[in-house]
Amino acid sequence: MSVGEQIERHTVDRASAAVIGATAREEGMSTLRQDGWLKVLEGVTSIEEVLRVVA
Repeated sequence: MSVGEQIERHTVDRASAAVIGATAREEGMSTLRQDGWLKVLEGVTSIEEVLRVVA
């Protein structure tokens, strides 16, 4: 994940992880879970593997 200006500002302001995560998602970051589901659809991994890793 690249650190943009807004994320950097949140970090300096000691914002919560929830606030930083929400901003990152607004800036286009995908979560591990989202990426896992895309990999399932592409046939790269299984549903079981995604659930094992992100559950």
